[in-house]
Amino acid sequence: MTDHGADLPLDVIWPRLIALADEMAATLFRTAFSHDVIEVHDMSTGLYDDRGNLVAQTWLGATGHTGVMPVFGKNLLAAFPPETVRPGDVFICNDPWLCNGQTADVFVTTPAFAGDRLLGFSINSVHHVDIGGRKGSGLSEEVFEEGLIIPPLRLYRAGAANEDLFALIRRNVRFSEKVIGDVRAQMASGWIGVRGLERLAREFGLASLRPVADEIFRRTEAGMRAGIARLPDGRYAKELAMEIEGVAEPQTIALTVTVSGDQLTADFTGTAPQVRRPVNSPLNYTRAYVAVPLKMVCDPERPNNEGTYRPLTVTAPEGCLVNPAYPAACFWRLAAGMLVSELMFRILAEIAPDRVPADSGSMPTWQFYVNGVQRDGQAFALHQHAFGGMGGRPGIDGLASVSFPYNVRDVSIEWAEMETPILFERRELIADSGGAGRWRGGLGEELALRTFDDGRLDPDAPVVLSGSAGRMRFAPEGLFGGRPGSPGRILVNDVAITPTSSPNVVFRAGEVVRLLLPGGGGYGDPRHRDRALVEADLRNGTITPEAARRAYGYPDRDPDGPFTAPFRVLG
Repeated sequence: MTDHGADLPLDVIWPRLIALADEMAATLFRTAFSHDVIEVHDMSTGLYDDRGNLVAQTWLGATGHTGVMPVFGKNLLAAFPPETVRPGDVFICNDPWLCNGQTADVFVTTPAFAGDRLLGFSINSVHHVDIGGRKGSGLSEEVFEEGLIIPPLRLYRAGAANEDLFALIRRNVRFSEKVIGDVRAQMASGWIGVRGLERLAREFGLASLRPVADEIFRRTEAGMRAGIARLPDGRYAKELAMEIEGVAEPQTIALTVTVSGDQLTADFTGTAPQVRRPVNSPLNYTRAYVAVPLKMVCDPERPNNEGTYRPLTVTAPEGCLVNPAYPAACFWRLAAGMLVSELMFRILAEIAPDRVPADSGSMPTWQFYVNGVQRDGQAFALHQHAFGGMGGRPGIDGLASVSFPYNVRDVSIEWAEMETPILFERRELIADSGGAGRWRGGLGEELALRTFDDGRLDPDAPVVLSGSAGRMRFAPEGLFGGRPGSPGRILVNDVAITPTSSPNVVFRAGEVVRLLLPGGGGYGDPRHRDRALVEADLRNGTITPEAARRAYGYPDRDPDGPFTAPFRVLG
């Protein structure tokens, strides 16, 4: 074997590494127990070199998981220096400040060896259906209420299971069969990655991944730097208000972006202090949602790895909403963390308007649990997502009800109704919810659900919907004359609840909870929208005739002249 990488066929090895990460992901989907993995794909997989640098990653992973993996590799080796790692070891961690910002996301890492030399690691992360605590409550005030915190530990030592740790996890969660089953699926995925990495090293005579990794990082970093260098130098600042349950006034997330040559700094000085609610976003997660819009604009096609992040510096005062100090509550950190992406898009709209959408109703994605009790005393839980509309984009309308930029799938209605006593009365797109524009914002969706007594439900026990919402008070904004999308709403028996980013809704059998997701903002002046597109929207039920008249002046508009009808947007 050799350490020299000059003549290595990188254009063969690099795709093989990514394919191996995809194989790890497929292993998770086929061996996991919970819907969070099988249906939602709330996970990611990847490969590190022996320095903890991310070399390759699946295309199938959730954005938050994807963005924190480069940082976690360094945290892993700080806890377990390379000289202490042995074949047969498996490591586990879910510390929100070391991993992905919440206790439910568990990371499992397995070392690979070339002979007796550490070659690198396989890494995977999974959002678990339960990790103990207050069932994802929107009222948590400290991380101690949010379930079991696992520091970096050995799940296996030289091939021997840490049965004490397995017992501890099993005793602290509600659905131990699914949680332990998913942990074992993570181990299976890890072994697939390790065996594939070791096989690749033998095939190409690699004693070390470093020469391959360094060239991958060099190419990726060069692509990112070239994209940033095309942006005009300058200092750009924006703020965004966020409504939070139990906090009297909206809180501010402030971002200043400085572009200097081929590097970019994102500074969150001026952001409101952390709050005693589970919406604080630890810095790893915040960094991930700075990087996503930047990569989409500057270098969207090159694979994600260590090189992606090298031109980027993220700073935030300790103890603020986007860099909270331990032991802040942070289970629903996406409520603040995903608004970071919206701020980045708003800033990038100033300097790269041809590549940026208007505000999206899917930022933040709505994520919630419905928890209750069955007649036999056993708990049930549905972990579900819901999506708003994407903002209109240059040359094309926003997509309806889409996970952007979160990149997860949804739980099927069939699964939810089979596994839990929850009935979905409807799931449909909301007409007129997309902001008017030359390019219309995408529609949000409505979910109407209730519990019902099918013989399983304890009719005397309340059912609680808790989680993360957003854009209920501050609607997604349009760009360049585009109009705002509709704000989000939550209703119980058609009575609206107070707008909040962390709802905690208590209801009983037969009562109907309606979630109305925000629509995306419009892009460009609605008066310039093509008449044929307005007519298509009417045919498809995307807009109503009244909205067509008010927002677009249809049908009284002369397509070759100015408006002849009053122009105003639906309120």
